[in-house]
Amino acid sequence: MNLPSRIQGVFFEPRTTLRAVAAKPVWTDVLAVTLIALAVYTIFIMPYASREAFSHYQAQGQEAPDLSRMPKWLLVIPVLIGLFSMTAVVFFSSGVVYLMGRLFSPHGEFKAVLAVYLHAGLVDALLGNAVRLAVALTKKSALVVTGPAMFFPEIPPRSFLFLALGSFDFFRLWAFGILACGLAAVFKVEMKKAFLIAFLSWLALASISVGLGGLSMAVARR
Repeated sequence: MNLPSRIQGVFFEPRTTLRAVAAKPVWTDVLAVTLIALAVYTIFIMPYASREAFSHYQAQGQEAPDLSRMPKWLLVIPVLIGLFSMTAVVFFSSGVVYLMGRLFSPHGEFKAVLAVYLHAGLVDALLGNAVRLAVALTKKSALVVTGPAMFFPEIPPRSFLFLALGSFDFFRLWAFGILACGLAAVFKVEMKKAFLIAFLSWLALASISVGLGGLSMAVARR
């Protein structure tokens, strides 16, 4: 199954596609697509993000460089940092899913988990980022969420509640939902158990993300 067929299959035939990926794990091309999508999204929202960050620091009485006035070639630095960070997150997250799956089954290989995780993640990397980018360009703001927080605009963006609600991003939940289709094949378990593995993996990763984000906010306020 070639790359375009796999991308299309993730959205329209996720069970068949992810089972095929689990049987013959391929992940490098999907990782490249994921990173390209992230790079495009980052480049387009960076002017809004730098402007909003600059305004925030000014409001707090702190000095901060105005990134919008920096030479354009310097913008590649945060993009590269984002790409390296995303790659590390993908491997770490796949490791968590793998360990969670091995608690329920003696079967499964990390490469297969990595492959199905990346393919399921295309829901967020392609469709999710496309929706967020469209909203960001319309609002001319980098502050775009596709989760419950969008229904509560009064919640401060730099609050723990806002951070916690970010774990319930609609596209991430969708991705973890279809991830179960691939995990059932990787670990050779029934769908109910595969959904449990996917849910526990999401819960563990969300807890880590919220915990680290909360710690970062606490340190920043000192």
